[in-house]
Formats: sequence, structure tokens, C-alpha cells
Amino acid sequence: MARSREEIQDMAGKMLEAAGIQPCFKPAVPKLVASLGIKTGMMLDMQENILSSLLLRASDQDEVAGRQENVILVNGTKSEKEQRFAVAYQAAAYMLHKDEHERYESNLLSRDVDNAGDERLRLACALLMDARLFADKFGKAMKGIPNKVAVCKNLSSQFGVPQYAVERRAEELQLSF
Repeated sequence: MARSREEIQDMAGKMLEAAGIQPCFKPAVPKLVASLGIKTGMMLDMQENILSSLLLRASDQDEVAGRQENVILVNGTKSEKEQRFAVAYQAAAYMLHKDEHERYESNLLSRDVDNAGDERLRLACALLMDARLFADKFGKAMKGIPNKVAVCKNLSSQFGVPQYAVERRAEELQLSF
């Protein structure tokens, strides 16, 4: 069963609090990931459509292939905003699936960013865009230039996330363009 908006926001708040991060415009993603005990690495030869990857509980095949568990691999050819969001997405995947006993692999693909129901996506947005700060800035941006593209570009810059993440967060918070 899908988690409610409040449950996702509560989980994000607890994750940020555990990392010692207060609500702000650009929370320190490396600090968040470190608090979870996860490492990150950058790959320059990752497939173009893959933004990031996470493996929990490596199998024998993974170990033979040299894949480590609890390491977020990020596509190094993507923009800083996309990389930042991709790491937060995999931190969200880790929190949502860390207690499962089976091998779990999460890849953020470029086509996945349109799946507004994806809990990992929703949690990543909540981690990077505090609900109160986002709603306030969204309202101000809509009063200034009530244009979806301009508002997404503006908020993308303020929160340090890709424009698609701004769109998903606005949908999650039921804010209308």
C-alpha cells in the first residue's frame, strides 16, 4: 500500500533530523548519505539512461562481478542537480527497502522521473524540498511569473534539483501551476 503524503514527509523529516540537517533550501546530501552508512561513487561509463544505481545485499554473482552492496553509483555525465537528486533517490530507496531480506537493486532511469507514484521519487523530493519552504517559494514564484516553465526553472535553481523534481513535488503537495 502506498504511503500517504504525510507518511513520506514524516519519514523525510526523521531522516534529515537523524543526519543533523535542519529544513533548508539545499540540504547536504553527502551528510544525509553518510548518516545512513552508505558510500557513493561516480561512474563515467554508466548507460546514458541510468541516473544512479543502488544494490542491497549483494549476491554471489554480484561479488564475482565486483559490485559492492550499499554503494550508490551515480552517472558522472549528468548535471550536478541530476546527480544530487539521483543520490537522494537512492538514499530514499535504501530507507524504504533496507529491512528486506532479499537482494534489492534500484536503478533510477531517465524514464522513471515521470512516475509520480514512485515512493522513492516522492521521498527524494521530500528530502530535498521541505514542504513549507517549497509551498512558500512556489506561491511567491506563481505570483511573480505564473508560467510553469519559469516557476520550475526558478525553484530548480533555489532547491538545487532538476526541473522534473520540482514538478513532482508540486504534484505531491497538490500545488497548481
